[in-house]
Amino acid sequence: MKSAVPHQVIETTTPNLDGFEITRRPLIGFGLLISSVIGTLAVLIFFGAWASSDRIENRALAAGISEIQGESEWWEDGLVFACPLH
Repeated sequence: MKSAVPHQVIETTTPNLDGFEITRRPLIGFGLLISSVIGTLAVLIFFGAWASSDRIENRALAAGISEIQGESEWWEDGLVFACPLH
């Protein structure tokens, strides 16, 4: 049996935007997005390593031992290791 619902025709053309037409890929936009993500991660790693370094040093000074022998958490060691400046 045939259905009583008529078939709809869907247009596949894009609307006319009076001269606004994108003809190339958005490489600049993707580049800016990726660079902002990398920059944000770099800043977070830098400040995280700075805070971790201070925490390790303060804990070692409070215990009366040298900074090299001080115990630290795994995430503190990871952040200090990930940052090439610390």
